[in-house]
Amino acid sequence: MTGRKTHITAGVLISFVLIWYLVPKGLVLSPALLPIALVSSALGAVLPDLIEPPRNRRHRKFFHSLLCLALLLLYLNQTYLSLLTAVPADEVTIVLFFSGTGYASHLVLDALTPAGLPVVGL
Repeated sequence: MTGRKTHITAGVLISFVLIWYLVPKGLVLSPALLPIALVSSALGAVLPDLIEPPRNRRHRKFFHSLLCLALLLLYLNQTYLSLLTAVPADEVTIVLFFSGTGYASHLVLDALTPAGLPVVGL
């Protein structure tokens, strides 16, 4: 099972990569929003384990499932498109987008463990 530090590191790294990718594509990100994006991603990266604490091997339910990841990726795609069309990006959208990417990074890391992720998790 991956640890909290690994999840936070991956979430913040994903934020840096996304910012590096999105700014040349037209995302207007003020310097004040950069720390908000990084903190949001770090919090999103630990959110699945706050919702469903890892007390045993079978703690992975819906919020640790492939279905949740698929729904999250659909949301992130829509938000990505709105980030590129809305100028400048507002704080709420930035927080939701980057916390969502942190959450997705958590699920991807968990999917790579031997336990994997359940399909639906119900």
